[in-house]
Amino acid sequence: MKKLIYMLLTFVVFISFPYSQERDSLIQLYSGIGDTIDFIDREIFDLYPDIEGYKYAQLFSRDKKFLISNINYSNGGRLCDTILVEDISTFYNMRFQLSQFVVENEKEFASPNDAFVLTNTGNKFYGKLKMFSKRYLYLNSDFNYLTGNSSGFDYKTPLSQVDSIQIAIKPNVGPYVGYGALGGFALGLIAGIATFNDDAGADKEIKWLAASAIGAAAGLLIGWLIGESLPPDFVNIRFSTPYDVIKLKDYSAYYFQYDKTLEEKYVKLK
Repeated sequence: MKKLIYMLLTFVVFISFPYSQERDSLIQLYSGIGDTIDFIDREIFDLYPDIEGYKYAQLFSRDKKFLISNINYSNGGRLCDTILVEDISTFYNMRFQLSQFVVENEKEFASPNDAFVLTNTGNKFYGKLKMFSKRYLYLNSDFNYLTGNSSGFDYKTPLSQVDSIQIAIKPNVGPYVGYGALGGFALGLIAGIATFNDDAGADKEIKWLAASAIGAAAGLLIGWLIGESLPPDFVNIRFSTPYDVIKLKDYSAYYFQYDKTLEEKYVKLK
């Protein structure tokens, strides 16, 4: 009897497993990522932060109710996998998180930093670091490295051939503007009180405020000029593994949504 029950249970498990697999459909988290979230995407998009030794993950939808994450990771040099089953709302929260990243990424596109690229062959290139992908650095220069003329030039260089990149970081003018405005406001108020203290009625308070506003505006301008006049800081990043590209995420836009027209715009340099 026990043997019969065991055989029936085995048969049920055998037929139910492929049935559950059929209910799972592979889904893409975001346009441009593909159906696999690799380690670089995980680090840049801040996904699955609690998984140690993360390698890659694929996402499945089960009955449009559950998110199934098939995660591969390394444990002591051994490749393992685990399954996370979560409510499908987790998928939409992850997608929203990526949409927020895209918004911030657009700001990076609008304000590229100056950069100096050194290749493994000793070539040196200069330009504004417009963006980076898993394969290339994309820069814009006012010097055409193909013709040797001074003209606008968009180029890309393979990361596999880059030894290092030095990025010029613009100083943060915010503190200088803030302190300049605050100091100008205080000095303007003191000057206003000293100048218009003997005026009768409410006019003197208005004049004090006007003097403070003028002082704050002057201080703000002076603070901004001081901040803009400061020399940039330089960050040097060396590339010895494909994963070193992750270090660029704080300094440039991440290009992950393939655009054929954009690719044709950039000339490949070695």
